[in-house]
Amino acid sequence: MRAALVVQRYGVDVLGGAETLARRVAELLAPEIELTVLTTCALDYRTWADYYAPGEDDVNGVRVLRFSVTEPRDAKAFHRATAKAYRRPNDVETGRAWMRAQGPHSEGLLEHLRGQGERYDAIAFVTYLYATTGEGLPLVKERALLCPTMHDEPPLRLAIFDEIFAEARLCLFLTPEERELARRRFGLPDAHARLVGAGIDEHAAADAETFRAKAGVERPYALYVGRLDPSKGVPELLEHHARYRARAPQGLDLVLVGDGDVEVPVNDGFHRLGFVPEDLKSAALANAVVVVCPSSYESLSFSQLEAWAHGRPTLASAVSPVLVGQSRRSGGGLWYSDADEYAAMLELLARDEALAWALGSQGRRYVRAQYSWERVRTAWLTALEEVASGMAAVSSS
Repeated sequence: MRAALVVQRYGVDVLGGAETLARRVAELLAPEIELTVLTTCALDYRTWADYYAPGEDDVNGVRVLRFSVTEPRDAKAFHRATAKAYRRPNDVETGRAWMRAQGPHSEGLLEHLRGQGERYDAIAFVTYLYATTGEGLPLVKERALLCPTMHDEPPLRLAIFDEIFAEARLCLFLTPEERELARRRFGLPDAHARLVGAGIDEHAAADAETFRAKAGVERPYALYVGRLDPSKGVPELLEHHARYRARAPQGLDLVLVGDGDVEVPVNDGFHRLGFVPEDLKSAALANAVVVVCPSSYESLSFSQLEAWAHGRPTLASAVSPVLVGQSRRSGGGLWYSDADEYAAMLELLARDEALAWALGSQGRRYVRAQYSWERVRTAWLTALEEVASGMAAVSSS
C-alpha cells in the first residue's frame, strides 16, 4: 500500500501535540507500508517562514517531501481575518479567507496533491485546523482520512469545517470525548468514525540529583510541559500559582519546560527552563510532585500521559472534558476549576505523599494497558487499508 500523511510541520525539533503525534505515527507505519510525509518547510507556526530546505528528506527512516510556504503568515492580517470570521461563522467565503490568512498556504503541496494524489492509495491529514488540511483534503477527498486532533474552540464553529468533516472518508479520534464532540458538532455518523488512540513510551528511572544539578531546581515543584502560549492556559496557571505561593511561601515551586511568548515571573519559586533535551524533560517529569495541565483546549494531553508513564499524578483544568475524562478513566489525577481549588489540590498532593504515589501508580497502570504504540499501529493500518481497499474496488469496477 502506498500512503501519504499530510501535516503542517514535521521534524524531530518541531514542538506540538499534533505534529509529535504525526511523526510517531509515521515512524510506526513506515516499516509496514510505502509512506511519504507531505509537509511544509516551516518550523515556527506563528510565521510559517521556511526553515527546512524544500525537497526530499529522511527523518528517522521516514520519507518526507517538504514544500515551500508560498505566503508566510501576516500576524495583523490574520488577526483581522479571525475577528471577521468569528463574527460570521456561517459565511463560508469569510471562513476560507481566514484559512488562507492563517496558513500555512503552500502552492507546491497543493499542486502535488492535485497532480500526484492518485498515486497514493490513502492520504491521511493530521489536525483539522490548518490550511494543509483545509485546502488540501478537498483535492483528494475520495481517498482522504482525517485525524482532527480537535477540541471545543472558536474555530471549530466555522462553517468551512462542515465540508472537511463531511468529505473525509474516515475520521480518526484520539479519545472518546473527541469522538463525541464530532458527533455533536458535525453529526458525524459512526460508520465514518474510528477511535485510534495514541501511545506513550516507557521511561527508565531518572535521577533526581542529576535533574537538580542541570536545572538548578532545589525545592519540590509542580511541573508544566508544553508551549508557553495563552491558548494552553499558561497565563492563568502563572496567576494561580502566584496566588498559591503568596498564601504558602514554602509551597511548591513551578517549573515550566517549553518555549513561547508568555512572560514568566523571575521571582523566587518560578523556573523557566525553555526547550530541554529529552533526557532532562524525562527527569523533570519523574521528579515532579505533580504535573499541571492547565489547557482548556485539548484533544489528548500527552503531558498527562507522560506524567503517568513516570508514575506522577496530574492536576488538570476542569474546563477541559478531555483532561477530566482521562483523569477519571485512569484514576491518575485531580482537577481544578479556579485558583482556590488549584491551591488546595497542590497543598494536598504536596502534603500527602501516599496519595500522590497512589494516583501516579494508577495512572501508570492505565497508560501501560491503554496507550501502547502497537495498538496505535494496528488501528491506523486498519483504517488506511479500509480506505485503500475502497479505492481499489472503485478502480476495478
